[in-house]
Amino acid sequence: MPEHYTKSLPYELELTSRILHEAAKCHFAQCNYPISPEEFAILDCLYLKPDIIQIDLARMILKGRAHTGRFLKSLEEKGYVKRKSERNGSKTVTKNIITKEGHALYNRICSEIDKYIEETNSDVNIQINDVIKLLQEIRENCMEKFDIKFE
Repeated sequence: MPEHYTKSLPYELELTSRILHEAAKCHFAQCNYPISPEEFAILDCLYLKPDIIQIDLARMILKGRAHTGRFLKSLEEKGYVKRKSERNGSKTVTKNIITKEGHALYNRICSEIDKYIEETNSDVNIQINDVIKLLQEIRENCMEKFDIKFE
């Protein structure tokens, strides 16, 4: 363990996460995308899991349900997502679906982000996928060990 917290892995990860988030916001602004990186993450989850309900979506993006709801409302107002309520026994379940416009925007941003990431990391001598895998393992271990839930 390092002598100081500010020299530790958790702190370095937090700083890197903040910088990457700010870089993503700058990139989205420079490209004039009509959505935020958080909204894009929601589109990505909806693309991977169509008809997902809000609580499961919140868990995927590690945000609270209310916070996720605000992003979904914004995406719905912009025409990229629609919400469909269905009766499931005694409960009403609201599913979230990407619209045709949402799919088009999602595909456009994905292809542009792939190029951006490749250009940005061209001088990095590590395999990004290996780093991602390692970070996922660290995150999952911490969530399990400390019983962390985002609901």
